[in-house]
Amino acid sequence: MPARIREANDAQILIHIVHTIESLLMIRLLTTLCLFSLFVSESYAQPNFVIFVADDMAWDDCGAYGHPNIKTPNIDQLAEEGMRFDRAYLTCSSCSPSRCSMLTGRYPHSTGAGELHLPLPADQTLFSTPLREKGYYTASVGKWHLGDAAISQMDLVKQGGGPGGEGDWVDVLQNRPKDKPFFLWLAATDPHRAYRPGAIDPPHTTDDVRVPPIFPDTTPVREDLALYYDEIGRFDEYIGKVRDELSSQGVLDETFILVISDNGRPFPRCKTTVLEDGVKTPFIVRYPPIVKPNQSTTSIVSTIDIAPTVVELAGAEQLDSFQGKSFVPVLRTPTIHSRLSAYSEHNWHDYRAFERSVCTSKYRFVRNWAPSLPATPPADAVRSPTYDEMKRLHAEKNLAPTQNLIFDTPQPERELYDVVNDPHCLVNLLTDVPKTSEIERIALEHEGMLNQWQQDTDDSFPGFDKLTPDGFHRVTGKRIPGVGAPHPSLKK
Repeated sequence: MPARIREANDAQILIHIVHTIESLLMIRLLTTLCLFSLFVSESYAQPNFVIFVADDMAWDDCGAYGHPNIKTPNIDQLAEEGMRFDRAYLTCSSCSPSRCSMLTGRYPHSTGAGELHLPLPADQTLFSTPLREKGYYTASVGKWHLGDAAISQMDLVKQGGGPGGEGDWVDVLQNRPKDKPFFLWLAATDPHRAYRPGAIDPPHTTDDVRVPPIFPDTTPVREDLALYYDEIGRFDEYIGKVRDELSSQGVLDETFILVISDNGRPFPRCKTTVLEDGVKTPFIVRYPPIVKPNQSTTSIVSTIDIAPTVVELAGAEQLDSFQGKSFVPVLRTPTIHSRLSAYSEHNWHDYRAFERSVCTSKYRFVRNWAPSLPATPPADAVRSPTYDEMKRLHAEKNLAPTQNLIFDTPQPERELYDVVNDPHCLVNLLTDVPKTSEIERIALEHEGMLNQWQQDTDDSFPGFDKLTPDGFHRVTGKRIPGVGAPHPSLKK
């Protein structure tokens, strides 16, 4: 082959190679730009937000968390289509302080509304405010319990809604402005006491009940729990109705859905405590753009993390007042741990109290500044059939030692529980242990974390005499006039 022809062929080959490389680089660039565009769209598009809030529902009283008999098909479906958080914690186990904490992203003692029924001060900002600034329609439907000053931070606050507080949920969703993204805070009064038959049909039976080891397994206790289950079932039914409406509007998959509770079940050694049965909450997220189906995570999350998470997903501006941290990284990668500890507090809720607690991956440490007082449950639980049974068996000396703990005085000043192996906090590891033991070392480590948190958040014990005194009789559950901050119940 002549040299000139060979050189021409070589040149054509070289040109072809260069064009091929350029094409590959262009494809790679376009792919990168597409991926970046998807990331930006995913991160900064304006999803809708629907947060369902139960009133006094335990974390494990639904099928998604392993209960074999309770009727919660809609909650369970959301878990199957999204992510279940197995270590989600409230900042306190008391109705209004917990709700104020969630909506401000601040600890109860930081909001100025740390005790039951105290209204949220006007200088506290809800995370609905940056959402509204970003163009969102915001509404609270059902139980409010934040007081009057915060109402102006929502476009709509519609209270009431039938026996369970859910009756207006679908109506508000249907009548929302269709030209705006929306945030709906859908707060039930289920399963708050007092209970009446007929919440769902068919109702739960006593055979459906799984009695936790903190209660005696007797017929009155089972009947009490079955009625409590029924109200959880009603809460679940309305979740299903809202989900169906979101689907019919074509916005289901662009809506971030969260199911939570404000505190533990309204039974002894649950609601108001800083133990697992008090402050651990169901926490289920469905949001297909970043959450894959059938996911679960052991990452610790606190309910003060809801505010910065929602604001981040909305592309709105984070508030300097937020004390939580976004769990968006966990939604993307369930094995990530966004925080290593969660903090909870127990202030006045019917009775004088001041407790603080920190929970880590294995342990829960509790510090009690009023150990002379018994661990009396809230007044509505004192008036319950379950507490009547426990008082009867206690008087007959037939109550199990771990169930007697609520009557003991003094209570321990310091408690440490292995929450992995003792999820109901039955065995205080600090009982009769040497100060040089490994358990004491672990307790001191956690106590140091708790002390640092109190220092960082400006929290301190004011003195026993300065604590709000009991507002109810501890034996009868009847109100003592003129004590605390009475607030008419929205429900019963």
